Amino acid sequence: MTPTRRHVLTAFAAAAAATKATSAHGGSLQEIGLQLYTVRDLLSTDFEGTLRAIARLGYQEVEFAGVLGPDLNQTRNLLVELGLSAPSLHIDYNSLRKNTEASFETATALAAKFVVCPSLDQSERQTIDDWKRVCENLNSIGELATHAGLTFAYHNHNFEFSNLPDGVRPFDVLLANTNDRFVKFELDVYWARKGNVDPVSYLKADKSRFRLVHLKDMAIDGSFTEIGNGTLDFDEIIAASIAAGVRHFFVEQDYSSDPMRSIAKSISYLQRYR
Repeated sequence: MTPTRRHVLTAFAAAAAATKATSAHGGSLQEIGLQLYTVRDLLSTDFEGTLRAIARLGYQEVEFAGVLGPDLNQTRNLLVELGLSAPSLHIDYNSLRKNTEASFETATALAAKFVVCPSLDQSERQTIDDWKRVCENLNSIGELATHAGLTFAYHNHNFEFSNLPDGVRPFDVLLANTNDRFVKFELDVYWARKGNVDPVSYLKADKSRFRLVHLKDMAIDGSFTEIGNGTLDFDEIIAASIAAGVRHFFVEQDYSSDPMRSIAKSISYLQRYR
């Protein structure tokens, strides 16, 4: 679906409607990014128009996930023209393992500094031995990323916080068995909360590990909603993230009936943290 004039005007109206609050939250956001999975359908039908609309809403960074445009050089030039940067890129686990060099070349072509593994297939993560094997692979990918001038990170969902049969939490296995020099983490606060853990507790306990955060809110019924409309405490999340050394924050809403309106509402709410 192409972002029509109606979509863009609606998005701007939503952004203008929210009240800008004075910040007293223990930290400020220098730049606000968008995880582009949120607008994946719009990008697929009108790549350039969608990026232009995102820039007009005030986003300064984007994180790619799958849809990269018809030509990487054109995409990079478009980002420069729009005043956007792409510090991070999601690349699937199998590609990172089997086509490592090509994956890093894609990131470099977009001037990304972080390469993020977004998830794992269920078949890869059945037992603690599976998870330890994953950790070995993540360490290898991360070391190669370092040699390529990149930083490697892992992005969580909720399954990392569900106990294995022996009572071990996979996310704790990841933290304990990956090398801090080579593997960082992108904390998705919605999925952490969906996994019944407090994302702030992880940010405070492992300050050296987190360098990126997905800002995403949870409605009372557990569904996705715009930031500020749900149940997560973003005062605590953002303050703890900044204290932990998080460098990049990306708004994400996995599903929305009107993605442009949703991302406008989310960035409007986040302006209070500037």
